[in-house]
Amino acid sequence: MGDQMTVTALADIIRTQAEILETSLPRHAYTDYHGDKSLSIARSKLLEACDKLNHLVTGPIECTSQQIPGLLTDMIPTKGTPDVMGIAQGHRVHAALQYVCHFRLASFVPADGTPITYEDLARAAGVDTSQCTRVLQLLMTYHIFREPGTRIVAHNRNSRVLLDEDTGAAVEWLTQESLRSSAFFTETRAMSRRWSTGTAGAGSNDIVAPATIQGVMSSAQHQTALDLANTGVGQSTVGFFAQQRMNTETSMKAERYARAMAGMAKRRQLSAEHLVSGYDWAALPFGSTVVDVGGGNGHCSKAIASCNPSLNFIVQDSNTALAEEVDVEELGDRLKFMAYDFFKPQTVAGDVYLLRRILHHYSDQDAVRILQAQLCGARKKPEARIVVMDNIAIHSGTLSTLEERKTRTLDIAMMALFNSVERNLDGWKELFKMADPKLQLIKVTKPLGSALAVMELQLDQT
Repeated sequence: MGDQMTVTALADIIRTQAEILETSLPRHAYTDYHGDKSLSIARSKLLEACDKLNHLVTGPIECTSQQIPGLLTDMIPTKGTPDVMGIAQGHRVHAALQYVCHFRLASFVPADGTPITYEDLARAAGVDTSQCTRVLQLLMTYHIFREPGTRIVAHNRNSRVLLDEDTGAAVEWLTQESLRSSAFFTETRAMSRRWSTGTAGAGSNDIVAPATIQGVMSSAQHQTALDLANTGVGQSTVGFFAQQRMNTETSMKAERYARAMAGMAKRRQLSAEHLVSGYDWAALPFGSTVVDVGGGNGHCSKAIASCNPSLNFIVQDSNTALAEEVDVEELGDRLKFMAYDFFKPQTVAGDVYLLRRILHHYSDQDAVRILQAQLCGARKKPEARIVVMDNIAIHSGTLSTLEERKTRTLDIAMMALFNSVERNLDGWKELFKMADPKLQLIKVTKPLGSALAVMELQLDQT
């Protein structure tokens, strides 16, 4: 969809795609498109056209002030202003969401849609009425909460999702830890030279000239923007996940992170159902063992096991306490939990080693170590497979701008949080080759509606 399209051409696209959705779905059920390719395409085209129409009609100056409320008009030059100024103030909205999550405002607003006064809400939450009102009124411009009358607030569809504990934890994590990592994103790039030479320390975190940092970017998971934001000098010696299990404060963060990941997993495109349908589990021999590496609470293994009664599962994770979160009693001995550090050589002789959303958290160097550790187990059985389910970044211009934006945003998040990267298919192939030249990519499948692709690997025995 070209940038030079006219208003009327975009309007025609919107009408055509809207009619497809309206005639194919029940009234107001416009999110129930999963599983139908034609509806998914229609929805994508509709969203893309709406986004382009919004930018084209409002123009750069109005777009700035409308998309990011509160931007002072005297800050805006009279002409030639792109909407980057609006984007740059997006953290104001993040701050408002952080406030709502931290003080649990959503839980004090009646879930049935009944309004509550700002005064009563502030009193229940123990916050200042004026601040509470201003925060919520900003979010209302983004269609989060609603104001059905003077001085009253009520839930709408968007704000009600914050009542879910896991979803609320996800939003809180994104607007706290993740937001802090963004604030230190560029400074971390400058700090890489000091980290690489071992000179980083208190008082030494000045900005380094860009010309001096070429080729010295750190890939260590303990030398990230998030680490710099948390410590001030970037002197941690362990990575993100290990940090969160070190003491009471960080273990509380770890619990919130686990809930946040559970909240993100509730999005349909990250559902375990795509893993169930995205690989031919039924083709595995009777009694085969699937090793769920870094499998957390085992919810993915449980989903597969429920549909494949002939398979056995071992869920491996460094945090075995997560096993208590999912009821697997009905699976009996078919699903077991095991403490395991996936950087250590794999000791279980499995038929399939599953790595779901693991490798994208790590740099190439560390991801290779993880794969090589699993190959220690895979070599024990000639037919053993490694199944990687992860995001495959697309090449620019392959999908709509809105879809590509999701991948690019996630890529920057991985850089800031973990010094990792979202890999395209060529990047994945190169990674597998680095782990072992004989590790062959057999098949790539992306289930309809899934954000992740399933990559099947096997060692070449020749």
